[in-house]
Amino acid sequence: MLRRLHGWDARNVTEDADLGMRLALAGYHVGDLPSATIEEAPIRVRPWLRQRVRWMKGFLQTSITHGRRPVETYRRLGGLDALCAATMLPGAFISALVYPVFLVWAVADFLLREIPAAPEPWPNLPLGIAITLFLAGLTALVLPPALGCIRRGWRDQLWFVPVMPVYFALVSVAAWLALIEFVRAPSRWNKTEHGLARSSRSGLLRPRRPAP
Repeated sequence: MLRRLHGWDARNVTEDADLGMRLALAGYHVGDLPSATIEEAPIRVRPWLRQRVRWMKGFLQTSITHGRRPVETYRRLGGLDALCAATMLPGAFISALVYPVFLVWAVADFLLREIPAAPEPWPNLPLGIAITLFLAGLTALVLPPALGCIRRGWRDQLWFVPVMPVYFALVSVAAWLALIEFVRAPSRWNKTEHGLARSSRSGLLRPRRPAP
């Protein structure tokens, strides 16, 4: 199958994104397996940031490569799959770029300023929708990692969940650095060292069980 696809773009630094798009465009179904991954995240900020810069740059590369003929891409993927691809690749990159601006804007509007209320419901509708979207987005940031910690028995990690907005601010930093690197060094591959984290294959991070 890989030979029929002619492999993947050797210059793309996020090869799984490029290969996923190539498979989808060739008519194959692309999804994820309901299983745990053994890939670890870097334990220090600098290696983590370099890894995210590479991922974001690869998302941008994949978006440009497979977005050169948007009408043909839409036709080959179909409406729903094209929307999913646009959300996963250019959508993730663009949303990371604008995340700090909209976060500061939302905090200033909803938390620092007085929210006016009109006497009738219809004038309040736009503001109500904005507040609902803000709360829904905030829930989407914190709920998945919280559920992941609970399901794996890592309740001692739950204190990280409230700082997820800060985490995504770092993702935004990575996106901006990726944009700069895409212009200056598009083929640079930031290598990631593995085998250092508590969650690596060594299995040091295990569910904590109460003492008998």
